[in-house]
Amino acid sequence: MIFNKKNNLVTATDEFRVHVAILDKKTDFDLLIPDIENAEYELCRIIGQGVYDLADSQYHSNTEETENELVKHVQSAVANIAFRDYTVTNDLRHSLTGRKAAVNPANEKQAWEFFIERDNEGLNYRIQKALNRLIDYLDREQVSQWTASKAYQIRHQVLLSNIELFGRFYPIDNSLALFNQLLPFQLEVQRKYILPILGAELMQSIIALDPWASGDGGDDDLLRLFDYAAPALALWTMAVGIKRLSVKLLPEGLVQQFRSSVQSRTSSFPPAGKDKDLIVAGLIRDAQEATAMLENQVKMIEAANEETTVTPVSMLADRNADTNKYFSA
Repeated sequence: MIFNKKNNLVTATDEFRVHVAILDKKTDFDLLIPDIENAEYELCRIIGQGVYDLADSQYHSNTEETENELVKHVQSAVANIAFRDYTVTNDLRHSLTGRKAAVNPANEKQAWEFFIERDNEGLNYRIQKALNRLIDYLDREQVSQWTASKAYQIRHQVLLSNIELFGRFYPIDNSLALFNQLLPFQLEVQRKYILPILGAELMQSIIALDPWASGDGGDDDLLRLFDYAAPALALWTMAVGIKRLSVKLLPEGLVQQFRSSVQSRTSSFPPAGKDKDLIVAGLIRDAQEATAMLENQVKMIEAANEETTVTPVSMLADRNADTNKYFSA
C-alpha cells in the first residue's frame, strides 16, 4: 500500500489528508484501508501495474520527509478514489438491526439527496483532476514503465493518438484519464469500421500523417480522408465507451452534456438505462452517417485517380428518400 510506511495510523491519516484535506481528522485509518486497496487496483487498470509498482517502491525506499513527484501524483489519485468510495458507504451506519443514518440529532441534519448528488459530482471531479495530473506527468517525464505499457503503445496504432486530436472531433473535457480508457475502444472500432474501408496500407499512411499540417501535393488526399475518418472514429469510440464505462468515470463536463440531452438541468444523473440507450443510439446514428461519408470520399478519390465518375452521396437526400415513410414530397 502506498500509505502508512511508518506503520503509524495517526501519521497515515495525516498523510492521506495531504491529498484529501476534507477528510475528518478523527477518521480511523483502518476504515480507509479496504477502499485504498480497491483504489490501487482501479488505478493499476488505468496506468499499468509497472507504473504503480515503481511509485510504491520509491515511496517505501524514500527515507526523506518529502516524496518525489511520481509518488505524490499516485498518492493523490489513490486517495481521491478511496475517499469517494469511503464517503458513499459511510453515509449510513450498519448495525445488527439494519442500516441507520449516521447523524447526531442534537446538532446535525441529514443532507438532502440533492446535496449528496452534488457532492458526489465534486468527488468525481477531484478524481478526474488527480488522474489528469498523474497521466500528464507520466507523458512529460516519459517514465519507462509508462511508455512500455499497453495503454501507451496503443496510441501508436490509432488514428486519434492524443487528446488534442480526439477533442478536435469530440470534446471530452480535456480528460486524459478518459482518453486513455477509451484507447482500447478506439483501436477496436478502428479495426471494425474504418480499416475495412481504407485498407491496411492506406490506414497506416494516414496514421503516420501529421493532421495539423497543411496539405501539399500527394498528401492532400490523405488529409482529406483523415478529416472524414477522424469524426467517424471519434463517434464510434464514444458510442462504445458510453455503453461500457461506468458513468462515474466520465468527466463532469461530459456528464452535464449527456444530462441535458435526455433530462432537465435540475434532474439527477446517471440517467435511466433507457435514456443511456438513447444517447448511445444517437452516437451510433451519427457514426454510421460519418462512416458512410468516409466511404463515399474513398470512392470519389478512386474515381478521380481512375478518371471515372461517381455520384456523391448526400446524407440529407438519403433521409428524404421516397422510401422514407416520414417524408412527403
